[in-house]
Amino acid sequence: MSDVLTVTNLTKVYPNGKKANDGINLSVGEAEIVGIIGPNGAGKTTLLRQVLGLLKPTEGQITLFGMDVTKNPLAAKGQVGYAPQYPLFFPSLTLEEEIGFALRFKGYKGQTYKKKLDDIIELLNLENVRNYFGYQLSPGMLKLSLLAVALAQGGRLFILDEPTSMVDIVTKMHVWDTLSVLSKEQSILIASHDMNEVKRLCNRVYVLVDGKIVAEGSPEEISQMLKLPCTMKLMVSDVEGVKSFLEERQGQFVMENSVLDISVDSLDAAIELITEINHAFSVTYIELEAPSFDKAVIKLMGDKHA
Repeated sequence: MSDVLTVTNLTKVYPNGKKANDGINLSVGEAEIVGIIGPNGAGKTTLLRQVLGLLKPTEGQITLFGMDVTKNPLAAKGQVGYAPQYPLFFPSLTLEEEIGFALRFKGYKGQTYKKKLDDIIELLNLENVRNYFGYQLSPGMLKLSLLAVALAQGGRLFILDEPTSMVDIVTKMHVWDTLSVLSKEQSILIASHDMNEVKRLCNRVYVLVDGKIVAEGSPEEISQMLKLPCTMKLMVSDVEGVKSFLEERQGQFVMENSVLDISVDSLDAAIELITEINHAFSVTYIELEAPSFDKAVIKLMGDKHA
């Protein structure tokens, strides 16, 4: 699989001396979704803006479809669909007009224009608000409008900065399904704080802390980088019975609203414990992740900040 985007030893130092990116190396392959995660101020948006040619790197190289963006910032023009982090909109334009502007800029006209416009609106379930003006759209709908414009821009690579923040869970799930379908033919680079989004969508993930890549790999590989306890949430038919059962075994557990939060050393130990509890007390609900991707990322970030 060839790379559509390659970033090599990328460093960005602002005039005030702040080093936003420090020797970053990453890649995005064909038909691949790659995630960038990290705390606020880690340098995610700065990185994306350099890939787009909106910021000039201090050092390093960015190659996009074989073109050197560091030497020719316009190399990204026409090749990338971009949805920025913060909602941008034109108050006096309807959603349909805003998407249509991007389509006309790409050269769409006549029936081809109408079909593409209708397809995008249908794809993102925006039919009910297509004639709303920008000032009438909720924050969640404004985020979807940015994604719609990115789809109108087209290109072989989508760069999405926090694409589903402020979006309700039902719509978010639909957007995730849509991006999964798009990734069969297009490459996608996502910066996100949503761990569920990253786990659900991304083939590979880069963890960015203080401008540096501190870990990379699939969500599963990152989960296994650190030896972390296995945690699970249980609801059972006999809560007091299970609490006594765990106390006898000196197990670690916390109870909140009839839900037992249990921690054990390994996945094997978790499976064995669940089997015993279910046999004796009947498990009515279980939530298990082992090892935890969220906790691994939090630990990686915390270790690097320490």
